[in-house]
Amino acid sequence: MIRQANKFDMEAIVRMLKAYRDKAPAQFLRDSSNQEHIEKLINNILAGAGFILLAIKDEDPVGMVIAAQHPNIWNPEVMQVSEIAFWVDEEHRGGKSAHRLLHAYIQQCEEWKQENRIQFFSLSKMVNSPDLSYEKFGFEKLEETWIK
Repeated sequence: MIRQANKFDMEAIVRMLKAYRDKAPAQFLRDSSNQEHIEKLINNILAGAGFILLAIKDEDPVGMVIAAQHPNIWNPEVMQVSEIAFWVDEEHRGGKSAHRLLHAYIQQCEEWKQENRIQFFSLSKMVNSPDLSYEKFGFEKLEETWIK
């Protein structure tokens, strides 16, 4: 089952974000540990600056998509949603949770497009993520990000 997160899910969301952080491909991401910042970010998103979807199994969250709504950096009149974290607990991978989360993310964003809340939405994929082809879900590749 997929459902919207709420303030009572904070502990589970933080737990999954820490697991997400620990698997990050860059050291500066793995070094992030500002609990106050993370909780503020989550609270802002839950208050309407985006949405958080949870995959639930046996009443427990086992995966999530965190998405932020914001103006486009190059054209601030254009609103967009950016996926900022997509996580499924390792013991629940290979099942349907990730696929259901992706479809729920697309559905939520398409609803916001129809309501004129956003003009587009995006997904990102870290280099250590599964090599999925998002084109089959209707996405087109826009850019790659490199760090040094």
